[in-house]
Amino acid sequence: MSNAPLRDFIYLDPERVLSLAAQLQLRGDPPADRAGRERLFLELEPALLARSGAARIDSTFDFARWLPETFTDGQFVTTTGVVRLLDFAWLTLALGGLPAVLRKMSKLEMEALKNSDEGRRMSKQALQQRQNENQVAITKVEEFKADELGEVVGKLYGDIVRVKIRPSKENPQCALVGSANSRHFYDSPAALSQKYGIEIDAGWTIVGQLNVPNPAALANPMPVGNKMEDAFEQIALLMNNAFRLANAPAFPAVSLTPIAIYRTVG
Repeated sequence: MSNAPLRDFIYLDPERVLSLAAQLQLRGDPPADRAGRERLFLELEPALLARSGAARIDSTFDFARWLPETFTDGQFVTTTGVVRLLDFAWLTLALGGLPAVLRKMSKLEMEALKNSDEGRRMSKQALQQRQNENQVAITKVEEFKADELGEVVGKLYGDIVRVKIRPSKENPQCALVGSANSRHFYDSPAALSQKYGIEIDAGWTIVGQLNVPNPAALANPMPVGNKMEDAFEQIALLMNNAFRLANAPAFPAVSLTPIAIYRTVG
């Protein structure tokens, strides 16, 4: 029986694992089930981190080297630290139902308060003030216009869960920001939220690749002489710049494509 630490996977991107393993010729036939892909990743991880340029980013990292030139596009990294999971689509959906939940909770709270010793000591004016405060809070939530917000968020993020890693609490500005496909998580967004909350400080490990594009490569159009095509290209460049402005991380945050997220147990 092996005494090796167990890895409890939270997320695994099977297509990336299979592609990288095939290129490194780690296996013949691709595994068909999740357990097989996990075993394959256990072989793949040390091979990736042994490659030239691979880096470990945790609390022991020299953060004086957290400079744009330190990181390269496609660089393999393993990182640990405080992890934040933000599924904006699920959060906006939950926000849509929040006013109804708050109204029901407010009603229950007021009924319980009126029947309590504290409530009996309160004047009608004080009780009314408490109820008004609850209504103000509910109104503020309704002003977010969750339906409109959800539509915008859905177009910007789709089925993406934003993954943010802060390797050092002493250097909070140094963060890795990833976009992970929600279908590769082992639990649903609601289950993840209930199990772990939004922020997790439990020594999770994330293995991935850095995305460090050259900004100059996006700056200028490449006209072909066809006026319609060139016009559409201009629109595409404007849209691309707008989307990047809306959701692409800017240094000192560094973009990351997660391959696996797991916690070590035992």
